[in-house]
Amino acid sequence: MTDQPAAPVQPAHPADPADLFVTLYDALPDGLFDGWTVTGWSSDPDVLRQATGLSETVLERGELPPETTEEIIARHGHRGRFTLLLGLDIALAHANPYGPYHGSPAMTAVLVRYLTEGRFNSEATDGALLPRCAYPGRPRGRRAKDEFFGVHRVPPEYWDGVEHEVLPAVHDAHFPKDRPVTVGCVPLLETFDDIDISFEKRFGVTVYRLRPVDSPGLRTRIKTVLRRLDEAGAQIAVLPEASLDDTLLEHWKEAAFDTAGRDRDAHPLRYLLLGSGPLGSTEPPPNRAVLLDRWTGRELLVQDKLSGFTLDARQMREWRLPHAPAEGVADEYITPGSAVRVLDCSLGRLAVMICEDLSRSITWDRELRSCGVSHLFVPIFSKPILPFRWEQQGAERQITLLGSWVAVSNSLAVGAAIPESEIPRPRYTCLVAGPRDLARASYGMEIQFGSAETGDELGLVETGDETGEGVLPRVLPGAVYNMWHDHWPRRKR
Repeated sequence: MTDQPAAPVQPAHPADPADLFVTLYDALPDGLFDGWTVTGWSSDPDVLRQATGLSETVLERGELPPETTEEIIARHGHRGRFTLLLGLDIALAHANPYGPYHGSPAMTAVLVRYLTEGRFNSEATDGALLPRCAYPGRPRGRRAKDEFFGVHRVPPEYWDGVEHEVLPAVHDAHFPKDRPVTVGCVPLLETFDDIDISFEKRFGVTVYRLRPVDSPGLRTRIKTVLRRLDEAGAQIAVLPEASLDDTLLEHWKEAAFDTAGRDRDAHPLRYLLLGSGPLGSTEPPPNRAVLLDRWTGRELLVQDKLSGFTLDARQMREWRLPHAPAEGVADEYITPGSAVRVLDCSLGRLAVMICEDLSRSITWDRELRSCGVSHLFVPIFSKPILPFRWEQQGAERQITLLGSWVAVSNSLAVGAAIPESEIPRPRYTCLVAGPRDLARASYGMEIQFGSAETGDELGLVETGDETGEGVLPRVLPGAVYNMWHDHWPRRKR
């Protein structure tokens, strides 16, 4: 009997730069970042010099020899792992479509993997490694583990709760990275005549349903909305909760496509977040939001409301909800969503949260932070937006936590039923907010309140100048900037 040849010994560390980053990152204890040790390493000239040399090897070869990794770890332990991570991070920046670098052929395979499979790392490692396109909106002091790098490591337990997609280039609006993007928030729904609100008993409790009333007047309003969005220069539209159902979704697709044009100056509107409402045949249906590509009618992103809202008796009285019970509470009758959906495109990393989800963010904070979402669209059904209330508080939390831009859009319906003696003007129909300081040297936030008087008007932000004319709110595209990462070489973009 002859001896069988021994199986080749697999190296402890992969050569692929993305898989190696995941392996090293997971091996570096989280507790190490609780103190100041890593902060010292990150500014050590020897660490930075070695990291730069490692990055040049990866950028030349497209990989890092396992024996090099083993030698550095054997000599320097966790400090060596951190040095390797910095070097890999510099190299991976050349595969980051949101980053300042390009033209590194050796990193093409990693970039193609992200564009086709939705992550930098291969199946050899679990979870995901994603390119960064947002940074927490607070001063860059002592950083958390994930804040040292230009990528996001999404652990498998979080990745399993995320449905992630990279928008193919053929469907991308290709927003420039250095220009603001205008947002048109449209109330659409003017009064309770535009909304079917019903209360009933289910499973021994009172529940309610919300859906728009599909009328000739509303369809005419939709046509006017599309025209005004183009005329105002809006590139993205955000509509409120309770403004969508299956028939109106099809009408929006037809109307948006029929009025579209390839001339961006005359027809700048490309993406529409069509609010949310009961969609599909499930009983009860989900409260689902849809992000639409105007040019193709393609649904780019759909998100089901994760947390139903409970109305109490005071709210039902204050909002003058028709047919509401006089006492007790009423639960939103929906099938809640079970996953957070995330879309990568030239604007950044997009997600949608529907009304109550913004208040209950503890249920999805970890997933969105791990993925590094740069833009949150939030359709709501509520009384008029006012400064310092839950909408602003929720937006500010996400700005600080994620560094994301948040666009909240409300209808006029509830406000129309509440006298001005109870909620005086100014009343706002939208809130768009994001980090003011690009360098993240301060807690500065840009808070933009917009208001509209009718359902087919756009929420405009007062400028305070002598013209008295309002402007559309705007967001900045998600992008990685050199100033966020001190170890990146300061090369010309």
